[in-house]
Amino acid sequence: MTLYTAGARPRSQPELGRDGTPWWATPYGRWRFSVEVDAMRQRFPGFRCRLRDGRMGWVGRLPGAVDPKTRYLVKVLCLSTFPDEPPVVTIEDPEIPSDTPHMTMGNRPCLFRLSAGPRSGYDAARTTAATLVAWTALWIAAYEVWCRTHVWPGRAE
Repeated sequence: MTLYTAGARPRSQPELGRDGTPWWATPYGRWRFSVEVDAMRQRFPGFRCRLRDGRMGWVGRLPGAVDPKTRYLVKVLCLSTFPDEPPVVTIEDPEIPSDTPHMTMGNRPCLFRLSAGPRSGYDAARTTAATLVAWTALWIAAYEVWCRTHVWPGRAE
């Protein structure tokens, strides 16, 4: 799914109104916001949207893959530079140990490489919050396997 039409590519600077209007109140932002909300409603209806101070985000819980009784509180935050910059995804609860592989900056799971390019990393035109939540669910499954085996599943780098 491509999130912009020809000639409507995301801007290098966030499109803000002169009065400080948040990005989601701009013409592109309103359209993008509706796409994001629809994608999350379809794929992760338990997540709730939050709008505040020029930022949009979602909060919800994902069940564990190995132990579904474990519920992970996940937050997705789109900053004022969204969609040019990827949203920030954090796992707020339970606390993930600091020695866990594939974590960046505290409680942020490493979901992709920015340097990997649009087909294997974040792509402002294609990647939605729902995509990132799905990648987080896969990360949680790998994390739970690592907790039991001390081997991160997947290909060796």
